[in-house]
Amino acid sequence: GKEGYPADSKGCKVTCFFTGVGYCDKECKLKKASSGYCAWPACYCYGLPDSASVWDSATNKCGKK
Repeated sequence: GKEGYPADSKGCKVTCFFTGVGYCDKECKLKKASSGYCAWPACYCYGLPDSASVWDSATNKCGKK
């Protein structure tokens, strides 16, 4: 698998700015990752499936129309 910042449907990182402990681990596991943590202010996942969308500065479309 791969690791990285999981991207939501808009291509944005999953924020953990105001979330509780364990939020990112749960979010990452929902995306079939093995684990995750809050790399403040965004979630970072380990063991993502290769098909998972991760945030990439080169292909960043967050906030763009």
